[in-house]
Amino acid sequence: MTSRRLGRTLVALALLASACSAETATTTTVDTGTTSAPSTPPTTAGTGTTAEEVTLVGCDDPEADVAIVCEAYDLIKTRYVDDIPDADLAEAATLGLNTLDGSDSSDLLVCAAPAQEFDATCDVAAMAADTTTEAAEAMVTGMTYALDPNSAYFDAEARQLLEEEQSGQIEGIGALVTIEDKTQPVGEQQCSVVSESCRILVASTIEGTPAEAAGLEPDDAVVGVDGRDVKGLSVDEVTALVRGPAGTDVTLTIDRQGQELDVVITRAAFAVPVLNYQKIGDVGYVRLYTFTGDASSEFETAIVDLLSDGVDSLLIDLRGDPGGFLNTAIDVTSVFLSDGYVITTQGPNESLDYEVNGNAIVPEEMPVTFVVDGGSASASEVVSAVLQERGRATIVGQNTFGKNTVQQRFALSNGGALKLTIARWVTPGGLDFGGVGVTPDVELDVYGLTPRQLVAAATAATS
Repeated sequence: MTSRRLGRTLVALALLASACSAETATTTTVDTGTTSAPSTPPTTAGTGTTAEEVTLVGCDDPEADVAIVCEAYDLIKTRYVDDIPDADLAEAATLGLNTLDGSDSSDLLVCAAPAQEFDATCDVAAMAADTTTEAAEAMVTGMTYALDPNSAYFDAEARQLLEEEQSGQIEGIGALVTIEDKTQPVGEQQCSVVSESCRILVASTIEGTPAEAAGLEPDDAVVGVDGRDVKGLSVDEVTALVRGPAGTDVTLTIDRQGQELDVVITRAAFAVPVLNYQKIGDVGYVRLYTFTGDASSEFETAIVDLLSDGVDSLLIDLRGDPGGFLNTAIDVTSVFLSDGYVITTQGPNESLDYEVNGNAIVPEEMPVTFVVDGGSASASEVVSAVLQERGRATIVGQNTFGKNTVQQRFALSNGGALKLTIARWVTPGGLDFGGVGVTPDVELDVYGLTPRQLVAAATAATS
């Protein structure tokens, strides 16, 4: 069975890049995310004055350098959650070309036109791109501008970074970030290209990493890397700039409440933690950092150990958890529920119901509290929402991120990948938390609390 992953647009500036997709030859990672209006990409049209000779080819048998345009077009038309007109895709591809510096070459350029509407796009390619490969990648990147902000193109380098994150071993700084436009209404704040209003914001730092030691704080905006302004870059491009070998320095320019400051951080190698747990008084405390493939087995082990230790209740801490694999979300939910469904995904061609696996190990009478915040996304929201709906857990904290879409990542022939939103999800009761997130049963300021402080505060708030 293909692995699916639920995730949020979070990047660990390990930076780690939301957060979530699964992969096979048609790589499958399933993200959950809000559908919102795509951000407008930069319109810095090519400035070159040389118009190359361009040859248009169709998609029946495209040559290798342009095949990704045809592959991306076909995937969008057949797998994307909404129907996108060819004219919109062609216009977006043109916007992608307009981000290039302009052509300084007179070499023959080959341009793939998947539909007639792309003919004019290829005319722009002749003015904007130096090479066929550059034009093809710009067109694929551009086509994602016509989609929701959770869909994206990863070149081969960015895909490699993503795979490193999923392996759990990273060299970087260890900050979880999100890219948002706070000037937009709630539910429409996700964006894809950094601008004056679309900003890369620190959501949290991973314990014991250079980002934590450097004092990065939630809502710090990353506006520069090593003196380079990041406007016009995608979150993946910024991630690539921040990452590097352990022991080397990177300087982040941070906007903190209107004041800019430079923070020099020495990169390090670290493992992305899955969870930790302990008994605090009579409460079994579990901090789940991410829904990776091995998180479910570690989570079950932690719960079994705590139950064996005689705890009276459980507190599951999902603060800042950006999500992960759908199978993991199902397994974590199944620890608490013996029957029923976890989630329903609604795609363009089918709806799928996902049941619990029947491995409930927590006694039905045991009180369970889940703690969430604005950094809890995707798989975190799935688990919290269904357990709240079933009355199996009390949700404490702040509204979650609000990501209700499912992404799948598809491998491309150039070594890159295309991540597409393929479905939207709802709870078994039909509730959709896109945009607003899961509303806690008990609102509580949980920022910065240690495990013991959190247990004490949550216990007092729910007593």
